[in-house]
Amino acid sequence: MRNGRSSTAAQRERGNRSSPVRPSDNPQRISICEIMELRRNLTLGCINGFFAMFLVVVPVLVPFWSSLGLSMREILEIQAIFGLAVAVFEIPTGYVADLWSRKASVCIGYFIAGCGFSCMPFCRTYESIVMYEVIIALGGSLVSGADISIVYDSIKGDPNRLKHVGALSTWAMMGEAIAGLLASALIIWSFTPILWAQVIVGWVPFFVSLWYIEPPLERMKQTSHFSNFGAVLRHLVRGESLTREIFINSVIWGLSSFCVVWLLQPYWKLQGISLGYFGILWSALMFVAAGVSKITHSVERRVGAPTILVTLSSAAILGYFMMAFGSGWIGVIAGALFYVNRGFASVIFTDAFNWKVPSAFRATANSVRSLSFRLGYVPIGPAIGALVDSRGLNFTLGTLGAITAGLFVFFLLPLSRRMHELHVEYISPE
Repeated sequence: MRNGRSSTAAQRERGNRSSPVRPSDNPQRISICEIMELRRNLTLGCINGFFAMFLVVVPVLVPFWSSLGLSMREILEIQAIFGLAVAVFEIPTGYVADLWSRKASVCIGYFIAGCGFSCMPFCRTYESIVMYEVIIALGGSLVSGADISIVYDSIKGDPNRLKHVGALSTWAMMGEAIAGLLASALIIWSFTPILWAQVIVGWVPFFVSLWYIEPPLERMKQTSHFSNFGAVLRHLVRGESLTREIFINSVIWGLSSFCVVWLLQPYWKLQGISLGYFGILWSALMFVAAGVSKITHSVERRVGAPTILVTLSSAAILGYFMMAFGSGWIGVIAGALFYVNRGFASVIFTDAFNWKVPSAFRATANSVRSLSFRLGYVPIGPAIGALVDSRGLNFTLGTLGAITAGLFVFFLLPLSRRMHELHVEYISPE
């Protein structure tokens, strides 16, 4: 990221960006007033990120579902079903957002999500929880890709864009952090107030999304849908190799930190930590991730993207092994390393990926990335749950650490050697 591209690389990228857009649909020139209005999308994006991730129930979700009689395997199966449902909805909704309206897609998605959260207090069986998760998946898939596309197209010309992307991640993680504190306060009574607090907060993003401004953008052709989608896949998979490596690694390292999320709560329980502290611990971890994402842009300017990539992968590998072979507070504190990973990855990969994707199909491309992440977790989640039930938590963590080390060698290390090829015009001076 720190060095410019050669003219040859730039020409190659332009050649690879042939996309199914109407020639007359290039973004129009907009006035300074309109630019300021579009910058409002960044503020709204931060607010929505905060409340969309204000998931009060998540820090105690595993204990809550366990109290309903679900096994660890069933809990991770539910997460896998959620991922599969997102996978089913992801591409059609992202494509519709590019073809029709990203703002409408976001508004409808948050409305459906609000309806889903409203069902949560009444879901007490495995089957009803699955139904609730499918509703949330539909709402989330409508939002996924379209939300970041609205904000990114509003700020792409800003030289401080990487800093703004970091702000989006920071506010989202701050929402998770504060939600964890609220969960610890409410668990004193029972799970019930947590569920109803989630219902209330779950509707906020819908009302905020109504204020978005649709930015001017290229439009995909409204004919030949297969050719449109084929062009997106060719761009990500068969196009420029750097784009493909960024895409693959963004999925891999998203999974690297996500796989441990649902293992933290049983790990804390194994270490003898009281349920009342779960929300506080969850909040502390999210503050770590928020802080890291906040400083990513300045750290990147000082040490370069390759160093950040090595750091985020090392944090995940070390985190798995420290939790597997450590105990007590050493293992608990090691969990923070995954949130160092998450803080760096959420900014670096999101910005790099969106920079390499044309505006015309940015929502669809982001949906493909989310789809790949969800499909990846569909077999992994239940397998991890079965391994925990059969071989124990520590063995599972050690196994995941070894796998992550291999992924670093074969995937992230080659990318880190090529990040200097990425465009740097958006990096502003100190």
